[in-house]
Amino acid sequence: MVLTEARVSEGTEFQPQPRQDGSEARLAWCYKASALIAVLLAVAATGGLFFDVYRDNLWVSSQLRGQDFVSLVFAVPVLLASAFLANRGSTKAQLVWMGTLGYVLYSYLYIFGIAWNPLFLIYLMLMSLSGFTLVRALISIDATAIAAKFTDRAPIRAVTRYLAIFTAGLGVLWGAQAVAATITGEVPKSVIDSGHPTGVVFILDLGLVVPLFLMGAVLLRRRRAWGFVLGGILLTKGIAEGLALLGMSLFMYLSEYPVMDVTLVPLWAAVSISSLVLTFLYFRAINDHANKGRSE
Repeated sequence: MVLTEARVSEGTEFQPQPRQDGSEARLAWCYKASALIAVLLAVAATGGLFFDVYRDNLWVSSQLRGQDFVSLVFAVPVLLASAFLANRGSTKAQLVWMGTLGYVLYSYLYIFGIAWNPLFLIYLMLMSLSGFTLVRALISIDATAIAAKFTDRAPIRAVTRYLAIFTAGLGVLWGAQAVAATITGEVPKSVIDSGHPTGVVFILDLGLVVPLFLMGAVLLRRRRAWGFVLGGILLTKGIAEGLALLGMSLFMYLSEYPVMDVTLVPLWAAVSISSLVLTFLYFRAINDHANKGRSE
């Protein structure tokens, strides 16, 4: 039975009951699909790292290889391990699993900005399968039951501030460039450097990532059940994206790209470390064996 109460606040007790609407079967399908996603991701990342498949310019291809490195050494094993543990009943693993799926989906939405290469169909399958699997998982989970497992140790205020800062930072980073380009009539430098006519990163970050982080911050601040779910998913994605950005910077350096902005490297490191620390504190507050939970 799905509880109708959608808010978790101090003093409110929950006794969630198992859902009887086939959600467990749908989640089981999602866990199995994750194994295929992991295989496809390993193929795509291996191809990008060890074979000359990219036909983009050096600015783009070096960053794609950096992301491939992180996907291969981080996302693939985390996706497999978290799917396995989530299938065994771990709420923490379930949130990590969905966050990793979010990372894969976001990474391959960039298919719109990658020059055609032999791995195109692999990219397409990764984008489609990870997207549909994540949506199916979100439809199938019981957000209220997950929120009820958080104890009063949950760092709600800290995570809310993190999500809000991430929202503001990303919004200013790309928003300022977009507004300036609109006023001056010039194309943003990052679009010129990419060699593509459209600003894919502007579209995805301003149109998708910023609204999601803002929604997560608002819902978690109000202690809504979906806020607790989004908090775990977005923290996991923050770790993956921070590592991916560091990987991109590393591979740009190794490729001897002539103009590299090293001032952003400490920022990407801060994103990764803060995400990792907050994720540890956030997940530490989850009690899988409790029938009730509270958040401060």
